[in-house]
Amino acid sequence: MRGSTSVIQLARGCARIGGALVAVAALACSGTIQVAGPPPEDAAPPPAQAKKPPAPAKAPETPEPPAPAAVEPFVATRDSDEWVRQTLKLQARYERVLVVGAPAPAAIRVAALDLNARGAAAEPRELPVTRAFATLQDAADAARGGDLIAVLPGTYAGFSIGDKPSAGQERYIHFKAMGSPGEVVINRGCAADPNWMIYLKAAHHVVIEGFNIAGSSEPGAPRAGTPRAGIMVDGAFGETGRLAHHIAIVGNFSHHHHTWGFHSTDSHTVLLQDNLFALSGREHGAYASDGSDNYVVRRNVFFGNNAGGFQANLDPEASLEEVMKHPSFRSYPPMEPTRAWAAGLMKLATDRFGEHGFPDGRGVNFIIEQNVMNGNGRIGGGAINLAGLSDSLIQNNLVYANLAHGIAQWDNANPFDRAYVEPGPRAPEQVSGPEALPLWGCRNNLIRNNTVIMNASGRAALQCGNGSWGCRLRNNIFVNDAASSIEVLSTGIYRFDAGNNVVTQVSYGGMPDGLKRLAAALPETRAITGITRARLAAEVVRASEEPWVILEGGWWKLNPSRPDFRPKRSSKMLLGQGDAREVPARDLLGVERRGAELGALSPGPG
Repeated sequence: MRGSTSVIQLARGCARIGGALVAVAALACSGTIQVAGPPPEDAAPPPAQAKKPPAPAKAPETPEPPAPAAVEPFVATRDSDEWVRQTLKLQARYERVLVVGAPAPAAIRVAALDLNARGAAAEPRELPVTRAFATLQDAADAARGGDLIAVLPGTYAGFSIGDKPSAGQERYIHFKAMGSPGEVVINRGCAADPNWMIYLKAAHHVVIEGFNIAGSSEPGAPRAGTPRAGIMVDGAFGETGRLAHHIAIVGNFSHHHHTWGFHSTDSHTVLLQDNLFALSGREHGAYASDGSDNYVVRRNVFFGNNAGGFQANLDPEASLEEVMKHPSFRSYPPMEPTRAWAAGLMKLATDRFGEHGFPDGRGVNFIIEQNVMNGNGRIGGGAINLAGLSDSLIQNNLVYANLAHGIAQWDNANPFDRAYVEPGPRAPEQVSGPEALPLWGCRNNLIRNNTVIMNASGRAALQCGNGSWGCRLRNNIFVNDAASSIEVLSTGIYRFDAGNNVVTQVSYGGMPDGLKRLAAALPETRAITGITRARLAAEVVRASEEPWVILEGGWWKLNPSRPDFRPKRSSKMLLGQGDAREVPARDLLGVERRGAELGALSPGPG
């Protein structure tokens, strides 16, 4: 049986051999209600009580729900392997094996899942089957922490799973597709909510591995009446007071969905790894929303989606609407489009649920690395589209032949910050510090060693839009023949810090020159400028706009004719020109870096 295979690790192997293929129980009884019977016959009668006038009728009060446990501190690191080691602790052995499909075997052979493994899977071992089920939903209902749900080849309806108190660290519920890639197909919505094929509602400590999650839409032509997303992770905070958390989505092919291949709201601590999210009909390949925090998004391919490839739009307006649904805030004034209203609600919610314990319209502690974004953005949206993302790392991503922004940062035009954005500051004296800037832009992100190549008018390879200040750019290739390589707006210039990048041209959106004094380092000051796609092509092994992937049967493979943007060994432009203090240890393909090169890839031949 197959294990999870890294699409990027396979690409690394192909690079070494000269361009061959690359890529990756329901309870047995009901509860008992204790009913008081008549008193024993010899019991003394209760003493007579003086009659009192009846108390005036009073509506019963809804009890205040208990405060949830505080969110554990997030692991702050630039090493995604270290994040996985400390954050997602899978069990070494499964407590039970539940099989879905027929005929059910007496035993299965499966390798333990190592989320940090690269290359060949571990040696499989034989495990006895505990129970067998006809449907995924039956198995999900019966599952408990520590179980493996092994799904035999076939076509299935989707499933939902919620809070399982038995699940926890070293007790994950692991749904695993068996057989060859693509042989386990989910092509219908789940019974609990047909909007979603796999629905994780307030769930935690769950792994989804290896499924062909197949929609029936085409980009620009979402099919009516079909599920909105392949996978939905939803804390449903207004209803549950909880966030979904500790979820790993590994090695899946989620494609042709009405709106999204993956969607999440009200969540934290999620790993998206080695997946292909392709050809979404209406919007994005994958979309993390509503105050989600603490994600690692690595080694995925986002291909041909109608809007963005990966979107982290933490959406303050939708987030605070969800908070207002919770009983704790029934006495808070109705939503007002003001900063004061939003800040007051945020303070109350933080006091009750703790920092990061509710959907706050912000996302922190993301690592977005080693992904390929290709062919996205027919209707707009960045290939990596970020709104409200802060204190995060974006590195080693290859973004090429997309039709809208490359990497976009902004505030989702939320109403609470509008007064700070329109018209925005006109002089540096108006920006005394963060308190004079929008609350919900992208702040303090480190963006390094990415390769973004495009030809899109009115778009930018890298944008620091509304309220996206404190951005640090190092060692990137940002080339856009049709418009700006880098665009910085007035509420994004504060503490902007760029150095050692390749760019075509820079735009400041009509910003007064005086505001540029707020930057730590402007993008032109330490950059190689004026570089076009044709000029860059002379510095890399093989430039083209060929698709990165080819869909084949029920699965996919990487295109043998895909471009190779590794710098030639003779390139004086790209090699040795980076800030050595900010170079990641490995590149897009997992190759150890040995020099201060620019872009997502280490040198190739030539």
